[in-house]
Amino acid sequence: MRIEIYTRIGELPELIEGSAIHSAHMFKVLEKSKGCKPYMLVAYDENNNETGHLLIAKRRDIRIIPPVLSFWYSILGEGVYSNECSDREKVFSLFIEKVFDMFDFHHTFIEVQNIEDSRFAYSTFSKHNFVPIRDQRMYISLHSKSPQERLTRSYRAHIRKAESNGVTYRQAATEEEIREGVQLLKNYYMSKTRRRLPGTKALMSMLYNSDGTLSDKARLFIVCYRGKTIGSSICLYDKERANLSYSCGLRKRYPMQFPGIMAIWAALTDAYQKGYAHFEFLEARALSRLHRNFISTLLNYGGKQVGTLRWYHFKWNWINKILRSIYV
Repeated sequence: MRIEIYTRIGELPELIEGSAIHSAHMFKVLEKSKGCKPYMLVAYDENNNETGHLLIAKRRDIRIIPPVLSFWYSILGEGVYSNECSDREKVFSLFIEKVFDMFDFHHTFIEVQNIEDSRFAYSTFSKHNFVPIRDQRMYISLHSKSPQERLTRSYRAHIRKAESNGVTYRQAATEEEIREGVQLLKNYYMSKTRRRLPGTKALMSMLYNSDGTLSDKARLFIVCYRGKTIGSSICLYDKERANLSYSCGLRKRYPMQFPGIMAIWAALTDAYQKGYAHFEFLEARALSRLHRNFISTLLNYGGKQVGTLRWYHFKWNWINKILRSIYV
């Protein structure tokens, strides 16, 4: 088995369809994000057929106070594998070996996130002294109950009140609506430390195909009140799952219109109407108090919490050994 590395969208071969996070579409978004460089690792068998692929993002962070320049690599989940692949963990371990061949001593740390099963590749991570940190996934199953049935009583009342006050929501269809929604997200995330938001060009490339048509891999939803956009959200899609990536609302300015709640509700109801089996909240992470507060609000939509692990490997192995003695 051989592994090829691609760093430009024009070089990418046709890939196996699977997770939206590991798609060529996401590669294009990362390529246009400031301070980020994507790597697509593709594994081929002896017959030159693809066995699987894994998307990695190299990120850069510069801080003035204190003065710090750091580089780290985000491995965005376990990857995508063909139906003929009988041992995904073996292929994933080869990807990890390749990562260390490429990036050893050229990173501050390596991060592995969005692992659905905490037992996946556990031996591989332990072998390379990765540090496990508890993490949370949160999702809603859309195939057994409607989103309306899963809402808590208070959130049902909030949504009814918002709609009676004249709040509407829909998928952004025009360039003006999309730009308004993107700008709202950008302004919101500039004041937050919860997640890093890609640049405007990257977000626009996420929502459009190369021919200028709207993408079916990502959609932006807007919440409107009296002709003004007061909330927006972006969802990524694969075969059976809708993934809420970003959401925001002008909650302080329009408290009785519940724009933050309606922004998530717009994406959730659209996913249900289009027949997706699951809706996952990619923003749900339990690494800080702010994230835990965000998770508590998502429970009002009927979300289910699933414990998993996020893995870290630092450049200095003595740090890995100390942290493993604490967390393992």
